Amino acid sequence: MRRRIWAAAALTVTGAIALAGCSGGSSEPVPTISNPVAGQVADGILKGHTVTYAGDGGTTQDAQMKAFFTPFADKTGVTFNQDSPQTLAKIKAQVESKNYQWDFISGVADTVARNCGTLFEKLDMSKIDTSKVADGLLGGTECGVPSIAYAIVQVYSTDDFGTNGPQSWADFFNVQKFPGTRAVYSGDGVIDSATVEAAAIAAGWDPSTDFTADWANKGLDEIEKIKNNIAFYSTGSQAQQMMESGEAKIGAIWNGRALAAEKNGKKLTPVWNDWISIVDQFAIIKGTPNAEIAYYAINYAMGAEQQAKWTELSGYSPVNKDAQPKIDELTQKYITTTKERAATSVPVALDFWKDAAAVSTLQDRWSSIVAGG
Repeated sequence: MRRRIWAAAALTVTGAIALAGCSGGSSEPVPTISNPVAGQVADGILKGHTVTYAGDGGTTQDAQMKAFFTPFADKTGVTFNQDSPQTLAKIKAQVESKNYQWDFISGVADTVARNCGTLFEKLDMSKIDTSKVADGLLGGTECGVPSIAYAIVQVYSTDDFGTNGPQSWADFFNVQKFPGTRAVYSGDGVIDSATVEAAAIAAGWDPSTDFTADWANKGLDEIEKIKNNIAFYSTGSQAQQMMESGEAKIGAIWNGRALAAEKNGKKLTPVWNDWISIVDQFAIIKGTPNAEIAYYAINYAMGAEQQAKWTELSGYSPVNKDAQPKIDELTQKYITTTKERAATSVPVALDFWKDAAAVSTLQDRWSSIVAGG
């Protein structure tokens, strides 16, 4: 899902090739958005203008392009560039130099929240229709709206454990009772909030109470105790391969990658007790001259029809509660935005993770564990 390495991409738009690069476009002013309706935009309204989106690449960004942004370009006449992977370092360099290569991104919610107002614009919510956003997905920051709703869910190899696999995060961290390698996200250099929260639950944290630095450290203790039984992955494709090959018998992985592994024939059992609910967010780069166009693109992506197509292509849940994707039984098994799933979910505690000072004290320890220190 996040931070996948993927080559910069080109997109055919309205008969022309648009390469990822400097944002720019027409000298004509962009019409101001008024009374937005999610998924709707006037024909040709952005003809002559250009906007650039940066995501995480791979199959996820491919699905975003097909479901959201290629139809958006066709409808509005905008030249739509895409690039990947989006990284905080590149965003910071663009904001500081005011040399904008990107206009908006999809990124992890706690990263967006920690950099709200400095690297990302505080959103004018009168320009985005969020009235149909699924329950529990909004909030936590003024700088983002949901782009992807997904999970860190525990899965285990059905062939190895049958019906007697781990049933809780405490079981996940119990290598004596449930032996075998665990697939765990490395954060690709950044402490992963979802993984630490899962470990904190194993250490005794009650998700109905506030998450604190003390619980974060207790979670890191749990991870450190079994680090010799962990195979860290940095991309979704790595996690999927670990489960498919049997390198890992148990994983804390993104639900879309568990689904993909099952589609490839691997028998997995998901454990939905206290699964960690994650929301990636669309965010607009601070100071970009193309912010208004980015608002148009984001509002279009929030539509029910667009979100249904997204789920059909990606296997990830729609963020629009009116979306009605046509999906098979296996895909439905991994959808997170249902009442049944909501009842057992644990959201990432953005009030804690958006505090840069608090997180910075944990980062070195996380990096040491992942590096094998």
